Amino acid sequence: MANTSSDSVSVISRHTVLSAEESSWKALASPFRLGSFDQVAGFVPIQVVWVYAQPSSNIELIPVERLRRALELLLDHYPQLTGRLHVKSTDGTREIIHLGTGAELVEAQCSERLDAFSSPNSTSPASRRILMQDLPAAGNALLAPFDPTPEGACGAPILAVQRTRFECGSVALGVRVHHTVSDGLGFFQLARDLAELYRGLESSENRDPVPFRPPHIRPYMSELVGGNIEPEERQAALDFQPPLFHAEPPASTTVIDPSSVTIYPPPPYPVEGRFVRFSSARLAALKAQATDPNGAGWISTFDALSAYIYQRVHQARLRLSARDPNFGALSPTDFLTPVDLRSRLGLPARYFPNALFASHTTIPPDVLATGPLWQIAKAVHDLTRSSFLSSKDEIDRSLKWIAAQQDTRKIDEHFRYGNGSFMLSQWNKFDMYAGSVFDVAPVLASPPFTQSSLVDGLVYLLPTEEIATGGDAGAIDVSLSLITPIWAVIEEEGPL
Repeated sequence: MANTSSDSVSVISRHTVLSAEESSWKALASPFRLGSFDQVAGFVPIQVVWVYAQPSSNIELIPVERLRRALELLLDHYPQLTGRLHVKSTDGTREIIHLGTGAELVEAQCSERLDAFSSPNSTSPASRRILMQDLPAAGNALLAPFDPTPEGACGAPILAVQRTRFECGSVALGVRVHHTVSDGLGFFQLARDLAELYRGLESSENRDPVPFRPPHIRPYMSELVGGNIEPEERQAALDFQPPLFHAEPPASTTVIDPSSVTIYPPPPYPVEGRFVRFSSARLAALKAQATDPNGAGWISTFDALSAYIYQRVHQARLRLSARDPNFGALSPTDFLTPVDLRSRLGLPARYFPNALFASHTTIPPDVLATGPLWQIAKAVHDLTRSSFLSSKDEIDRSLKWIAAQQDTRKIDEHFRYGNGSFMLSQWNKFDMYAGSVFDVAPVLASPPFTQSSLVDGLVYLLPTEEIATGGDAGAIDVSLSLITPIWAVIEEEGPL
């Protein structure tokens, strides 16, 4: 039995990685301004682990020096990632300072062979596959050390990569980028660029840059953030009421009646993360079930799967609430999902910074409890196509409202998180496998369940390794975090 704790992984060394050309970061204005999207992005990292199996003992997979050189070249194209996050004490504006400080490359080794962590493949009993939850510390030991507090995040490298070599020569790459500077689409673009630059270095002796299409790194509307807006324009921006956000009034001028505020404390249970696989055949059946029987409109696989999971979870929450007083009454049934706005804003190709809003709506609890699946799927479908998310003018007005705030720390979403809410991100359309080939293709690409992602009701839809192996390419892995008792209640009705 393999040691699945973090004890089997030890850090050998930690390297500061600088840009190959110092001129790349010196060409940027300091501080490097972030945009309106970045000011409201989650103050958490995006973290993914890629696992590469050793095909032959004759090669060293992803050697450290070649990886380090690829990172140096990568930072030439993403020079803002050599700095450190900073939150201004005067107005809460996020920016990047200390350009040229560098990213981090961590060397680690695992005392076990990779196949010691493999599990039987449920669809092909004769073969085995690597599951994230079976890896050391459920994959957390394959990520660079990180302090998740705001103070720790601001002092840490914005980009960190850990290379972990297993006893057999297989390698894991854990990549972390702070969400304040990029969203999921930008993150996977960065990962693909690193792989492309690595492949361009055919050997450790080849240190010349390869032809490369540069990314767009200047955040949208960054020129307006931090008070850089005329008084008349600022007032006009503040007069707008954005659909997704509100700003808390100054405490010195506003008295809030405590009886008017409902606080939903977290239940006294640990949160457990699990991966659940949905085959393409099952997804097709769910999509058919979630389609309006009256023939009105259309439903995507995302709409159908989101509706199905939320309904199953909500029904389990209702049963737990009825039998466990510690769980309490359910909070509002708010549903949240990020929407990428690059195409709707006409942003440049290869745009790296954040360009999404976390759209949300309230799905009626009676519909979630007993309604047909198609009604829930329709609510999800309509949310992501709301008029205020489809109009460039409407999106721009929300972004200008953010930029005009006297203190961005006062901005909050209308979304109400609690034991009745649900948050879902669609990552299954991202190129997590084919674009991440270094010496070989990965056998696994997935975010681990970390301290920042183990949040009750948080879901990621992920592609599976079968997309790269000629198997069920349409299958989806659901990464789902729920409090432990909810899992038991769900299983009473049968597995998800």
